[in-house]
Amino acid sequence: MIQELSVEPARPHVVVVNVPEHGHVNPTLAVVTELVRRGCRVSYAVAQQFAPQVRAAGAMPVIVPVPERAAGASSEDLCDGVDVFVGEAEAALPVLEAAFADDRPDAVLYDLEAFAGKALARKWGLPGIELSPTHALFPGWERAFLGLNDLSEMPCAPHFQRFLDDNGLDCTIGDFVQRSDAKVVFVPRTFQVHADLMGPEHSFVGPALGDRSSFQGSWRAPVDGRPVLLVSLGSVFTDQPEFFRQCLEAASRLDWHTVIAVGRHVDPATLGTLPAHVEVHASVPQLDVLAAASAFVTHAGMGSVLEALHFGVPMVAVPQMAEQRVNARRLEQLGLGVYLPREQADASALLSAVRQVSGDPRVAAAVSAMREDVRACGGAAAAADVVEAVAGLKLPATARLATVH
Repeated sequence: MIQELSVEPARPHVVVVNVPEHGHVNPTLAVVTELVRRGCRVSYAVAQQFAPQVRAAGAMPVIVPVPERAAGASSEDLCDGVDVFVGEAEAALPVLEAAFADDRPDAVLYDLEAFAGKALARKWGLPGIELSPTHALFPGWERAFLGLNDLSEMPCAPHFQRFLDDNGLDCTIGDFVQRSDAKVVFVPRTFQVHADLMGPEHSFVGPALGDRSSFQGSWRAPVDGRPVLLVSLGSVFTDQPEFFRQCLEAASRLDWHTVIAVGRHVDPATLGTLPAHVEVHASVPQLDVLAAASAFVTHAGMGSVLEALHFGVPMVAVPQMAEQRVNARRLEQLGLGVYLPREQADASALLSAVRQVSGDPRVAAAVSAMREDVRACGGAAAAADVVEAVAGLKLPATARLATVH
């Protein structure tokens, strides 16, 4: 008898590069899990704070240094944010080149703001796939998001161009940002601004949601049958104690179970006495709460918007910066919620808006239709399909020499 042999071929290696923000990391985790399930080896370059999430998804964390984020990290001016991301790319790129010098990946997946990932793919001539957790860059996005006609007008343009030149990339900022790599967009085409102008390199896979309980914990709805309201401003623009006091006042006049996530800057004890049907936390397992929610007061960050649409939850959008205002206007345009400017978001206006979005049958119909669109996009599986096709991955199959008697 010839002994049966089993040969395990080398697994394709994919590197993911991201910026240290929840709204950028969370949308990628289910994609990582799907790639690993299909037989890929995934390395994930990100800040130390996200290592537990990356390991839970099945990838190997590669920790990159993150320069201390000063005012630009939370500035409402996205040009300030671009300068922050360039600085992070300068710090991360040498680490990536050293980490993978003898272990070159088959493809690099990078967040649209993780410039080190795009630079690495370009320097090494590797297939690059851009991951967009928000609207793909549509014609005129510079004006809508940055208030500029051209990227060369950014205050940080000399810094950005120097990063490109120092790494021998031989291109302008505009060429680098607009490079026509394949683009996986975690937004349904029906929500994308100017979707009709998007080229074939864009794959609108919708939100890729997965189990986050290992690092976020879990939440259960109360058994008293009250409708559930979620309030959150995300993870960046949360130093808004007066806004949360207004939300608490609105919740005290609304006979709903209300869950308020105040972020790391606001001490819940400073908000006053909580009614029995209100709970306040620094953060919550948002997917669990949205699965039970009847309305969502949100900053309109794209991650939160897409998660709400996945669960069919109407929104009151109180945006804090330019990108979120684009999302809020889109929500209102499509009849999915109400745009409430933050300077108008007192308790009475919040209460009125929550009642409006939760009681309008037209909003309910629009949200229901978008929920079906979102769930039909394909999510993590569709994103993994793009990675396989663009990178030409040969996923492993065990080669077996059959037993011969």
